[in-house]
Amino acid sequence: MSTMIHDDNGGMPTDTSDEDRYIVPGLIRGLTILEGFSADNPEQSLAGIARDTGLPRATVFRLLHTLEAAGYLQRNAARRTFRLGNRVLRLGYNALSDRNLAEIATPVLERLRDQTGCTTHLVVREGIDVVYVVRCQGATPENSLIGVGTRLPAHATVIGRTLLAHMPMADVVRLYDGYHFPTYTDATPTDLGTLVAQLEADRPQRSLASWGYFEPNVASIAAPVRNRAGIAEAAVNAICSLDAYDRAVLEDVVRVQVEAAAAEISAALGYQA
Repeated sequence: MSTMIHDDNGGMPTDTSDEDRYIVPGLIRGLTILEGFSADNPEQSLAGIARDTGLPRATVFRLLHTLEAAGYLQRNAARRTFRLGNRVLRLGYNALSDRNLAEIATPVLERLRDQTGCTTHLVVREGIDVVYVVRCQGATPENSLIGVGTRLPAHATVIGRTLLAHMPMADVVRLYDGYHFPTYTDATPTDLGTLVAQLEADRPQRSLASWGYFEPNVASIAAPVRNRAGIAEAAVNAICSLDAYDRAVLEDVVRVQVEAAAAEISAALGYQA
């Protein structure tokens, strides 16, 4: 037996069975609107969306307002049109690239490990943490407790700062609003203002160097990995004990190798510098 779902505003009916009574019609309508955007139709007006979907203008207005507030649409006030926002683009690119990210990165990080003798990692950000998804153990132990699956606070690690620095700063402020900043070394940012100032200084850098920033006996070089949309969706690093390299060599020679590895992974994900 089939039923037709209507919203209270006379919206577009949806053909569904009794087994699908838990479907949320409003969500389906919002996704239908998003699916209407394409390379051939990148901007649409409220009137055009209402015409194409058959939804009442009042319903479309509320859906567009909600999608814009959530970051899935961007409004062009001058033309009175909407286009896909960065959030929906990021969702799509992450879905495509995350399946292969570790597979793509692993041989690059193994080669970086062999070149430098350092332990190398790939991380992604989840909220206020970074999560380690690839680890290639180096030739010399660095007395680090990090392993695959380890979560560390992004604000307190150079590899985490690498990702935060390439986020819109307004998103960083929202993410850390009201956050209690735990400290790990004297270099750890202790409040939002200090973190924002640090990230503003980090943003122009191709890579960041750490000399005992999170773990007092560990040095690190980190660089962002970008996807096809140019979003820094991951980061790589090379770490070693403080006595493994002269600091100048680490920051001049190893830095270039880490940046090259990040660039190679980014290119494999479709990023064009």
